[in-house]
Amino acid sequence: MSDIRALYQRAFDAFVRENYEAAVRDYLALIEVDPSFVLAYQGLAEVYSRQDQLDLAIETIGKAIELEPQESLYHTSLSRFLQRQGKIPEAEVAAAEAAKIQAQSGT
Repeated sequence: MSDIRALYQRAFDAFVRENYEAAVRDYLALIEVDPSFVLAYQGLAEVYSRQDQLDLAIETIGKAIELEPQESLYHTSLSRFLQRQGKIPEAEVAAAEAAKIQAQSGT
C-alpha cells in the first residue's frame, strides 16, 4: 500500500506543479496498479479539466462516482465540469445530488 500512496503523492505533486503531462501519466499508472483507488480518478479528472479536456474529465469523474457514489465532492466536480461545457441543466442535477448527499451526511 505504501507504493500506491507514494505514486499518488508523486501524481499530486506533479499536478500542484502544473506538470500536467506527468500528473496524467502518474494517475494512469496508479489506476493501472489499483483501479479501485478512487482519489486517482478525482485527481486525473481535475488534470483533464485544467487541460480543457472536459469530456475526459467528465468520463473520469464518472468512474469516481461509480466507485463512491455517496461522496459529494465527486458530484460537485461533475457539476463544475458540466457547467464549463455549458450543460447547465445537467450541472444543476449533479449539484443537487451533491447537496442531497451532504444533507444526508450532515456535512
